Amino acid sequence: HIQQPLCTPMSLQAMWPSRNELKEKALGTALGLITFAGAAGLLWRWRSQRARILNRPFALKDLAAGETVEDPLAELTRVVTFLQDVIIRPLDARLPGKPFEHDLLAFPFTPMVLVVGNHSAGKSTFINRLLGTSVQETGVAPTDDGFTVLQRHPTGNEVEDGPTLLSCPENRPFKELQRFGQPFWGHFRRKKLKLPEDSMMLYGLQIVDTPGMIDMPVKSESMAGGRGYNFLEVVRWFAKRADLILLLFDPDRPGTTGESLDVLTRSMAGLDHKFVIILNKVDQLDSSVDFARAYGTLGWALSKVIPRKDIPQIYTMYNAGVEQENGVRQHKLPLEAFRQKREEVVQEVLRARTRHWDNVITATEDTLRQLEMVCTVSMAVRMRVRRQRNDVWFWSSSLLGIPSLVAGKFIYEKWPGNRWLHGGCLGAFGLLALGVTSFICEYMRQFEKFQVSDLDSYFEEAYSWFFIHVDAEDLRNRWATVRPRVSSILKAASASVSRLPEISSWEIQRIDECLEKDVWYLRLLAKLLRGLEANSRPGGDT
Repeated sequence: HIQQPLCTPMSLQAMWPSRNELKEKALGTALGLITFAGAAGLLWRWRSQRARILNRPFALKDLAAGETVEDPLAELTRVVTFLQDVIIRPLDARLPGKPFEHDLLAFPFTPMVLVVGNHSAGKSTFINRLLGTSVQETGVAPTDDGFTVLQRHPTGNEVEDGPTLLSCPENRPFKELQRFGQPFWGHFRRKKLKLPEDSMMLYGLQIVDTPGMIDMPVKSESMAGGRGYNFLEVVRWFAKRADLILLLFDPDRPGTTGESLDVLTRSMAGLDHKFVIILNKVDQLDSSVDFARAYGTLGWALSKVIPRKDIPQIYTMYNAGVEQENGVRQHKLPLEAFRQKREEVVQEVLRARTRHWDNVITATEDTLRQLEMVCTVSMAVRMRVRRQRNDVWFWSSSLLGIPSLVAGKFIYEKWPGNRWLHGGCLGAFGLLALGVTSFICEYMRQFEKFQVSDLDSYFEEAYSWFFIHVDAEDLRNRWATVRPRVSSILKAASASVSRLPEISSWEIQRIDECLEKDVWYLRLLAKLLRGLEANSRPGGDT
C-alpha cells in the first residue's frame, strides 16, 4: 500500500481562509458588535427616558372648563398619596436621616383644631363653652398634664387611652406618635362625647387641648424640660397637622414665659398662616392703660416667631359666662366689642373642617418646595466637593508621581545593583505618599466644612435667576426654614459630602412639574369639594 500524503501546500492553502475572507469576517464581527452596542444604548436611553415620565394613576382634568370628577374626595386623596409615594419618599430615602419622613401625611385623619396657651389662659373654659358642657377641668393652677382629643359622638361618652388612640382607624397619623415614647402616650387620650343638641361643636371635627405652658424652676435636659418627653416636638407634630391653631394668652403672662417663647419660635415656626391669636380674659383688666400694656407685650412676643412688620390680628376677648359672675362690676373697656371677637373666634373654629383639605394641599406643596430646595442646594455642594476632590487628587498624583517615576528610573540606571538603595528610596517614597495623602484628606475635610458653612452662597447661585428682576422674598423665607435641614444632611454624610447619593436634575425638574400641574389640580378639587359640602347638611360622625 502506498500512503498518500495527509496534506499538501495546495490543500493547506485551500483550508486556510484567505486574507480577504478574514477581513470580511472581522468587518462583519465589528459591525455586529457596533450594532449590538448601538441597540443596547438605544434601549437603555429609551428605558431611561421612560423612567423620567410621570405615570400618574389619574388623569389631570380641567375642572375649571367643566370637566367632572365622580368622587372628588377619593381623587384628592389619590393625588396626594401619589405625590408622597412617587415623588417625595424616593428622594427622601436617599437623603441621610430621611429629613422629610415625619412631614408626610397618612389618610384618613379627622380635621383638627389645636389649642395652645399658658396655664390659666382660659383654654379649657373656652373649650367647655364651645362644647356646651363642662368636660375639661378649669382653674388658676395647671389642671391638665396631657394632650386630650375631644370629639363629638352621636351615641354616648367614651374615653380612650393613649395605646388605643395610637391605632385609631379614623386617625392613622396618630400611629406616628409612638416615637415619643410611653411618657407621652401615657398622657394622651381621647374623649368621645355625646353633647347637647344645642352644642355648637360639629361632627367630624376634633379639638386637641394641650398642657398649659409653664417654666420649671430647674431645667433638666434628661427629662426633656421636666415632662419626660419632647414637648416642643409633640406640639410641632400636632401643629403641622392641625387645620387651625388657637394661641391663647392671658393678660398676666402674655407669651413671656420661657416655654411659651420656645413653642412660638421652634414648634410654630412657619405655621403662622394657621394662627388665631387670642388675648383672653380682657375683662380682668381695669383700664385702657393695662390693656395697652398687655397688648403691647403680646405683640413683642409674637414678633419673635413672626418676623414681619405687620403684626397679625390679635383677637381680644373673654370667655362666656363672666357676665353672670361679674355682673355688678363696672368696666371701662368695650366688653360688647370683645364679645363680638369671641363669636368670630368660634366661627373660625367651626370653619376648620371646611379648610381641612386646603391645609393638606398647602402642607404637601410646602413639602415639595422644601424638598426641591434641599435637593438643589445639596447636590450643588456635592458637585463642588467632588470636583475639588478630583482636581486635588489628579494634580497631587501628577506632581508626585511623574517626578517619582523619573527619579526612580534615574536611580535604577545609575546604581542598578544596589538593592539597599532601591529599597530605601521606595520606603521614602511610601512615607512621602502617606504624608501627602493625610494632608489631602485633612484639606478636603476642612474644605467640606467651609462649604457647609457657606450654604447661603450656594442658595444665591442656584436661584440667581429668580433674583434678577424681583427680590423673591418667599424664596428667602423658605431658605431660612430649609437651611438647617441642608446643613444637617451634609453633616450627616457618612464619609464625605461627595459620597451622598446623586439626585439627577431631571428628578428635581419633576418636582417643579408636580408643583405646576398636580398642585393646581388639587386646588381645583378642594374647591369642588367645598362646594359639595356647602350644598349638603352636616351629618353624623366621620
